[in-house]
Amino acid sequence: MEIITISLNRPQAGAIKRALDVLMAGGVVAYPTDTAYGLAVDATNEEAIGKIFVMKKRAQKPLPVIVDSDRMARRYAMVDDQAAKYLTKYWPGPVTFVLPCRQALPTSLTLGLQTLAMRMVDVPIARAIVRSLGKPITCTSANLSGKGVLYSGQEVVRHFQQHTVQPDLVLDAGDIPENPPTTIVDLSVSPPVILRQGSVRVPLHFPAASAVRKAKR
Repeated sequence: MEIITISLNRPQAGAIKRALDVLMAGGVVAYPTDTAYGLAVDATNEEAIGKIFVMKKRAQKPLPVIVDSDRMARRYAMVDDQAAKYLTKYWPGPVTFVLPCRQALPTSLTLGLQTLAMRMVDVPIARAIVRSLGKPITCTSANLSGKGVLYSGQEVVRHFQQHTVQPDLVLDAGDIPENPPTTIVDLSVSPPVILRQGSVRVPLHFPAASAVRKAKR
């Protein structure tokens, strides 16, 4: 388990390059998000995704991913006009949106579902990793299944150091705020549904444009 100290808001290029090398080789990177430390693999790599479940000792279920832009989101998911309004308003930030898949992704990522949970994290490290890779990365908590989420790189190291299967690289940005988990909104159905309420309250409809103009008069 390699450990690199990194700045949360001004990540060093060398640390991001090392994370990129690990991900491209099919490895696992522990990294900070805006809610907790997470585990990243290349979200298009079936074998790498399988390592996540082994590492967390967790039954398989769909994994959310992180993108770095609306453009990347549209590459992997269908974003209609309504969904676009949500993405514009709430990204980057602690809101995950479930959207219909646009292209086939590894079965281990989606478990064969035609939807994908996506978010854009409000932490430069995560966005820099995704931008360098050019593809989404997984975003699942860096812990064993059923254990509490972790808010420091050293906690991640201690959590996994006694286990055979460990992250290949830990990007240690020190302590991060102990924020609630993300709000999850399913935009693949109409009307949208809140699957989990986090710190951000998301309305399930936007007013029509005509109603907005009338309200401003």
